[in-house]
Amino acid sequence: MFENLGLSKGRSRHVGAGLVTGGIVLSAALALAGCTSSTPASKTASPSASEGSSNGTVTLVAYDSFPLSDETKAAFEKESGYKLNVVKSGDGVEMTNKVVLTKDAPLGDAVFGMDNNTAQDAVKAGALADFSEKLAPSVEKIRGEEKQLVPVDQGEVCVNYDIAYFKDKGLNPPASFDDLAAAPYKGLTVVESPQTSTPGLAFMLATVNAKGEAGWQEYWKSLKANGVKVVDSWDTAFNADFTAGGNENKSAAFPIMVSYASSPAWAVNEAGDASTIGNVPATCYSQTEYAAVLANAKNPEGAAALVKFLTEETAQKDLTENNYMYPVLDSVTLPEPLAKFGAPSGQAQSLDPVKVSENRENWVRSWTEIMG
Repeated sequence: MFENLGLSKGRSRHVGAGLVTGGIVLSAALALAGCTSSTPASKTASPSASEGSSNGTVTLVAYDSFPLSDETKAAFEKESGYKLNVVKSGDGVEMTNKVVLTKDAPLGDAVFGMDNNTAQDAVKAGALADFSEKLAPSVEKIRGEEKQLVPVDQGEVCVNYDIAYFKDKGLNPPASFDDLAAAPYKGLTVVESPQTSTPGLAFMLATVNAKGEAGWQEYWKSLKANGVKVVDSWDTAFNADFTAGGNENKSAAFPIMVSYASSPAWAVNEAGDASTIGNVPATCYSQTEYAAVLANAKNPEGAAALVKFLTEETAQKDLTENNYMYPVLDSVTLPEPLAKFGAPSGQAQSLDPVKVSENRENWVRSWTEIMG
């Protein structure tokens, strides 16, 4: 999530330093073929740890900022007997497109980083296998009736702002979608493209939800007229353009960006009592990130073992601390900085995933026609 939050993100998403009680060690965020026939998604994968000792490697396809630590990777390998190989495959939307396009000859055995706005495309394409292994009750509750998708973490995509910038300028920070298109905020906002980025897609969908199908395109025209900058990924926005982000050479010029509700926890000062990043709760959009076993995987048993592992305590703690996303396992609590500065907004909106899947291509096409 820090992209995915890609500061480990995606996703995505996500800082390399992780969450530290009493303050955050500031470090630069890590950088966030084809097919013809349809493949049935009814293939079922069930893990067995005892099988892993002789089954070699399991390959995980993930977004570029996937932050699983070496310690957690080693824990999976010890527990399962499989060697874990991670293939980074671009931002979340790009990665999902690759999963669909390579469904007959997949890039790996499992995938992580598709979200509620993109995953249904992979399901409909038959790119994913059924997953039948029993999961923790809190994970099953979030999963609902899904047969292929397994929730791993949750978050909220929101507009963020540089607190110091607005204080120094004597300007109130933005508080709504409309503010971003208002004259005082002209040329101050950077967003990610919904063509390539999951937070960029989530933000576009948030505007569809907020402005309605009759009004969202006019809203984007007003954003364009107000000087909004569009980039390909969360990583580019945060590390190159956002004035409160990870830009080390201080050349960033945009004090407003689309990021996550959890982003302020990344920017807590050493005293642990303040953050340099603010949040705009009225713009937040819910995000759930999923893992799945890929159809036609060479090692479906290893893939299923990995997917289940990602929902269990060791991986859940790791992803919460290093990916700045919220756990799906209810026994894992938020670290203090995330709980204090980056907790869920309580105002996140969402669209039905099926509706998104049915309309996303046309919405993105319309967005592209507007933004060029």
